[in-house]
Amino acid sequence: MVRETRQKKSAYELQQLRLAAKQIDALHKKIPDLLEIGKKEIVFAAECEAYLRKLGHQGYTRMRGFNEEMFYGHVLSGAEGAEASFVDSPTGEKGLSPVMPYGAGEKTFAANEPITVDYGGIYGGYVVDQTRLYSFGKLPDILMRGFEAALKVQEAVKALLYPGITGAQIFAAAWETAKKLGLIEHFMGFGRTQVPFVGHGVGLEVNEFPVLAKNSPHVLTENTVVAVEPKFTFPGLGVVGIENTWQVTKDGPVKISLTADEHIIL
Repeated sequence: MVRETRQKKSAYELQQLRLAAKQIDALHKKIPDLLEIGKKEIVFAAECEAYLRKLGHQGYTRMRGFNEEMFYGHVLSGAEGAEASFVDSPTGEKGLSPVMPYGAGEKTFAANEPITVDYGGIYGGYVVDQTRLYSFGKLPDILMRGFEAALKVQEAVKALLYPGITGAQIFAAAWETAKKLGLIEHFMGFGRTQVPFVGHGVGLEVNEFPVLAKNSPHVLTENTVVAVEPKFTFPGLGVVGIENTWQVTKDGPVKISLTADEHIIL
């Protein structure tokens, strides 16, 4: 009951979420100055995280679920970005050690590979989840096809972000869109690592109700806030996709995330 009540955000909560969106947007404005070919993922991640902390980021993300744990974001690059992890997520990567196989590691950035930056802004305890795609030079055609597909899936989901729609209906629309685009085997993971969701509620926790998942009974309400994260995994190449946070209203979805959606080529 508490989780269902928290699904509908108050005016105060929406204000905190918008401030969190400003925080993460400021980071993405800074990222072109931080990314360099040859720089280690972990060094870049540390610079991003230090920058967010200076903006008032609390440095900790709450996640509900038995044995579930995660950092407040991760950096994925190249083929290693396509490797799954223990987290209930379409992305993971190797991390620094098999003991904690998640997020940025010792790999260095290279040209013509996807660099996916997935960080949550957190202000006053409230999470806004966001992912953007970067690269040094052009990406292989199949990866660009995947990114364009992610944008189309986002549009299909956006069309359903109204009160009364269920998480299952939204996931079905996302799945069908990916299928029509011929990329269903790469959608939200690959093979046995595919996850049956395309988004989730956000607020005090990063995985609140509603879950936009297969068979999800959760119903969207006025001022529900959800993160929509269509992503495509290509083994041997990497991960591409998009993630934005949206407010559900009777007049249609309002985008809380501020950063432009396009792929940034450096």
